[in-house]
Amino acid sequence: MAESTTDNTAQRSATLLERLNLQERGWKFYAAASIPPIVAAGLALWYYSSSRDDETGASKDDKKKNKRKAKKSKKSAKPADEGAAASSSATGAPAGDVAGSAGKPAGASTASVGEDDEERPEGMTDAQIAALDSAALKKLAQSLKSRGNKFFQAKRYPKAIELYTQALRFDKDPVFYSNRAACYAAENDHDKVIADCTSALKLEPRYVKALMRRAQANENTERFRDSLYDFTTACILEDFNNTLAATSAERVLKKLAEAEARERIEKREPRLPSKSFISGYLNSFRSCGDEAVAVEGEQLGEADTLYNESLGFIALQDYANGIASIDKAVAAIDEAGTADGVLRADDIYSLSGMFSFLKSSLDMSAARLDKALELNPKHVRSLLRKANLFTEKRDLDMVSQLLELACEIEPENAEAFFQKGQVDFLKQDFVEAAKNYERAAGLDPDFVYPRIQLGVVQFKIGKMQDALATFKEAMERFPARSDLYNYYGEVLAEQGGPDDAITAFEKAIELDSANPLPYVNQAIAVFQSSGNADKALTLIQAALKVDGECELAVAALSQIYLQLGMFEESLSMLRRAVDLAKSEEEMVSAITFRETTAAQYRFMKEHPDLLNKMMGAMQ
Repeated sequence: MAESTTDNTAQRSATLLERLNLQERGWKFYAAASIPPIVAAGLALWYYSSSRDDETGASKDDKKKNKRKAKKSKKSAKPADEGAAASSSATGAPAGDVAGSAGKPAGASTASVGEDDEERPEGMTDAQIAALDSAALKKLAQSLKSRGNKFFQAKRYPKAIELYTQALRFDKDPVFYSNRAACYAAENDHDKVIADCTSALKLEPRYVKALMRRAQANENTERFRDSLYDFTTACILEDFNNTLAATSAERVLKKLAEAEARERIEKREPRLPSKSFISGYLNSFRSCGDEAVAVEGEQLGEADTLYNESLGFIALQDYANGIASIDKAVAAIDEAGTADGVLRADDIYSLSGMFSFLKSSLDMSAARLDKALELNPKHVRSLLRKANLFTEKRDLDMVSQLLELACEIEPENAEAFFQKGQVDFLKQDFVEAAKNYERAAGLDPDFVYPRIQLGVVQFKIGKMQDALATFKEAMERFPARSDLYNYYGEVLAEQGGPDDAITAFEKAIELDSANPLPYVNQAIAVFQSSGNADKALTLIQAALKVDGECELAVAALSQIYLQLGMFEESLSMLRRAVDLAKSEEEMVSAITFRETTAAQYRFMKEHPDLLNKMMGAMQ
């Protein structure tokens, strides 16, 4: 919700994500994040320079007759059919059919198979096969494979399967398993595709075409995590130059993340986000509402008394009790069956709608806000909160309508113009945003956030001197505002001045040690400028001590662990980030990074030989 809600927390989240290099990144970034670039590049270099058997269909015997062993060795560094896998279906024709099938129609008749003059070794017994020498075994195996390829081209898959199976009796060649898997794929027997490709990969772990076929079969059977791993491995082995593997990984990752997020959201009970997030959201408003004041000589009713109690808890940042009180106030009105005599009925329903919004209970939020506007159609605070709700739904046209209505009702309402500026910011219309922030600041000189956001937007449009002047003026007017120094530090960090940024974050912590965000920002600045991991980790742990559910602290910690190569710790934080995600969109993003990191960590554990050999070759 942080990136779509019209509040200062949205921009705070975006700024941190930009500094962590996590925003607006595609799958390739996530996939490369857990392996340093030099290692990933070295893996590909080592892989391409390793020798492999050519799979174009020409037998090794034929190549021996041509006496081209040296050239064959160079050509076989990358299997011919794996090159084809990057631009064609992973279930395409088997290895060995490329040259022989050029120009042949896909539905060739069985007469074109031509077996009459072929050797027929499939009738040999196991004892006869055991008596053959290595050269004879390979020759007969290649003969069977070539015949199998012809039957595959003729779409006679059972016969092709039979011949590849016979070939495996003579030579446990990974190509034969992969070719048989292609037949099973054509028959949609995905479990057998997985089994054969797994056998091929046990013999040759770097066999990209087998990886691609198994990945597709895993995807077809909704084994998305295994599919992602295979596509990821293929990408790493080919230095992220395998377009089919990359786009397939993105597709599978999207399926996996969206399915898990949807299931989690459906099962999850509504809950509040972190205390720091709620505080950030509330700061975009001048207040949560005005207290109910009893008419002289009368006492407040139950609902109004509970409403005032809720405001008191909110002021203390005791949001759980604040919600409990406002829920009781709503219940009191509902039980009475009327709002008559309730002084702040509109504010009661509106405040309840706000908390429902923060818990991502959007339908309940809409119902409560609509009730508030039914009681008072000119209740501007409800219009602003409803605008937030539609921002979450990404209906910016409705947001604009609600904000315009709020400005018509109260033309001097600073909150309304500030919220208009926030929407302009989300639209990246920074010039218009600046106008609305200036208008809000002029209407209410004691409202700090229009000034903060004005400085941020001036920085965004390249007016750095104006931005610094805006922050300096604001700091003179609001010298005790921790969040002001925190934002100032973020701008300085973005500008590339880590020392001044760190000083600003330290000042923010000094002013409010209960705000976790300056700790997180300082940690990132320290780590990026000096690489001092110990200090960065200490600062983030301090942030989590202040607010154990601070989403940004968890995200930052996961990234620092990842950059330090502490994969288990990083994955633990990424799992925590998924649990803390406030919306389905945020959850999809968190799951995406968790799964990509996990896939590459699995690669590093299952292919240590590649890393060791590659690093040894580089020394």
